[in-house]
Amino acid sequence: MLFAGLALLASAPSRALAQEDNRAPPLDLQVDDTRPGLRLSVGIDLFRAPGTVVVNGRYGGTWGARLGLWVRDGSDVHPRSPHVLVGADYMLTFLKNVRGGVGVAWIDDVNNKNGTHWNFDFTLAYDLSERVFVEYRHLSHGAQLGLSDGSPNDGWNIIGAGYTF
Repeated sequence: MLFAGLALLASAPSRALAQEDNRAPPLDLQVDDTRPGLRLSVGIDLFRAPGTVVVNGRYGGTWGARLGLWVRDGSDVHPRSPHVLVGADYMLTFLKNVRGGVGVAWIDDVNNKNGTHWNFDFTLAYDLSERVFVEYRHLSHGAQLGLSDGSPNDGWNIIGAGYTF
């Protein structure tokens, strides 16, 4: 009888093992390399320089090169908007439709929005389809991080839409 009781006790799963695992499943962001292509977009700064329009082109996949042109000055840009942006970035795709990137950009003119020529370039984009996307880009030189403290750093906050070729 003692052996039957021990056998029954040993064969019964322990309470700790029998309970379901109530921990949340790990977050799967489905990180992937960004599909190579030529992405053209038009954006407007609605926050710090209302009315400023920027046309951008980015070529590449996970690593990319960027060229941007300011085509319209906003009302709050002094002395004027820059003309050209040249940059490089690293971009990954998350959850199949969301792209996030970080890079550097050289801007040809210094003004009250970008106080230096060299700036960080942060991008967040959402692919509406295989070809059409919307994006938010922030360009600034990092005064909040203690870099170039004496320079204006409103930055550029560009919301736009684009097409991938």
